[in-house]
Amino acid sequence: MAATLYHEIAQELADFFLLTGHGGLSVISALCLNFVSGLSVLLGGIIVVAANFTTEAIGAILGIAAGVYIHVAASECVPRIDATSDRWQDRVLSVLMFALGAIPIGLVLLNHKHCEG
Repeated sequence: MAATLYHEIAQELADFFLLTGHGGLSVISALCLNFVSGLSVLLGGIIVVAANFTTEAIGAILGIAAGVYIHVAASECVPRIDATSDRWQDRVLSVLMFALGAIPIGLVLLNHKHCEG
């Protein structure tokens, strides 16, 4: 639970800075959009629990969602990071920030009960 919370805090901060920095939104607009985005995730979670999907269906849904994130990262985020980082230290910092968000999710999956055979 703590790792998921840690990941979500890092994710929401990154979203906020992206919306205010690159998106040009005001602080209030960025906070409102982050809140609505969070509610959509909650709604999706409620639908998945209420619909009683099979483990295979949930795996397929998660795989598609992961593919969307990878596509956005590869086509939008990485080129922007590459264009704005002039020094090798900036690129190392980018990789460390990625790890800061990705490692907690990996740690959660180490003891993921429904994935055991």
